[in-house]
Amino acid sequence: MLKLSLPAMVGMFAYSLFSLVDTFFIARLGAQALAAITLTIPIQVLISSLASATGVGLTSLISRTLGQGDIRLADNIAWHGLFIAILYGLFFLIAGNQYLDQLLLLFGCNQETFLLCKHYLSIILKGCVFTFIPIVLSSIIQGEGNTFLPMLVSLLGAALNVILDPILIFGWGPFPGMGLTGAALATVLAQLITSLSIILLVLARKRIYLSWAIVHFRPSLTVLAGVYRVALPTVVMEVCSVLIMAFLNRLLTAYSCTAVAVLGIFMHVRSIVYMPVYGLAQGVTPVAGFAYGAGNDDRLKETLVKASVMALFLIGWGWLIVQYRPLWVMSFFSDDPALLIMGVSCLRLATVVLPLMGPIIILYSVLQAMGKGTTAMWLSLIRQGGFFLPLLLILPRYYNLQGIWLAFSVSELLSALLALVFFISLWKELQKKKRPVFLMLLKGGHSFKRLLAWLKW
Repeated sequence: MLKLSLPAMVGMFAYSLFSLVDTFFIARLGAQALAAITLTIPIQVLISSLASATGVGLTSLISRTLGQGDIRLADNIAWHGLFIAILYGLFFLIAGNQYLDQLLLLFGCNQETFLLCKHYLSIILKGCVFTFIPIVLSSIIQGEGNTFLPMLVSLLGAALNVILDPILIFGWGPFPGMGLTGAALATVLAQLITSLSIILLVLARKRIYLSWAIVHFRPSLTVLAGVYRVALPTVVMEVCSVLIMAFLNRLLTAYSCTAVAVLGIFMHVRSIVYMPVYGLAQGVTPVAGFAYGAGNDDRLKETLVKASVMALFLIGWGWLIVQYRPLWVMSFFSDDPALLIMGVSCLRLATVVLPLMGPIIILYSVLQAMGKGTTAMWLSLIRQGGFFLPLLLILPRYYNLQGIWLAFSVSELLSALLALVFFISLWKELQKKKRPVFLMLLKGGHSFKRLLAWLKW
């Protein structure tokens, strides 16, 4: 698990760090530009989430298929994933541009930010096929247990984006300063180069499990059903998340552009805290998928326990920094006093119980690796639609803007209690095949000793 997770953790952490640098450059253009980028986040998240959700379905299905020893079928699944990525890109290119104005108004753009958002997002949508290809191909490679190559690809894309950002945003040499348009062009160019790079790496690298033989490709509804049995619930989760984010943007727009800009900074800071756990989850998925495909329930439970404990500690370090040095964090992005005061309040109130999200993310990943995407979907939908959305409606009435920030923490606390119920249910299900003798359970400390045995490295 560590062997598979460490490259992904390093890669995703570095990716988030580069993303913060990207936000830093855009913040130099002012709070209005940063607010405009934040308002486009729901649409960008929808694109990347659809790619990631499909990738999760591919990783889960490929790892389980390889666990059963069927390489020919795994090849066919991989080819399906590549064609799906291309179709997604074409769909967003056509539909996104046709309905761009309506989408921007839906997601909270006002007169101050509309043109900025439109110019930025129109460029992003033209190149979105290059968002899908690297994410989907990376997920396929992760399905066969290789997390190092996707890490390199992710780092390449992020590093290129950071290098191109100051050149195209502010102008350098023969390149004129283009502001937000330059930021969008930097993103698309970085994704284009990344897509070409991962395709060449897939063609050139030594085969491990997948042969990528085109003769193994057969259009199959069964394969699509297997991918979307896991992916579709994830898509539903992400669409729900995007709609709530759009609603959140509209709430904050009513306060000020500064409030929207603070949300953008908070989302990126929270992302860098989460990314090591997402990297861990990428390593956990193939391990859990192989174990489940092979019928090794004890190995699956051990993976769940160890990964949950690791996730708690991985998020804990970031939580300490955000809670005790919020001004230091915010000062990287702006020296505007109003933004700093609002940002410090946001970081402290919105991250009170943040470490609890670590084990929840791992539970999602294990459920998806087992093909139980629907169960993971309900856990997420209840968290977002059952907890977070009502809290966004209720708490601001009593605490104004602080109520919006508090809604993050209260919903995460309630989600942790809900996840405990799902965890116990999953544990009981895995116990059905091999029940411990009742007298062993009555023996003092048996369960605790077993838990300690699983936590040994």
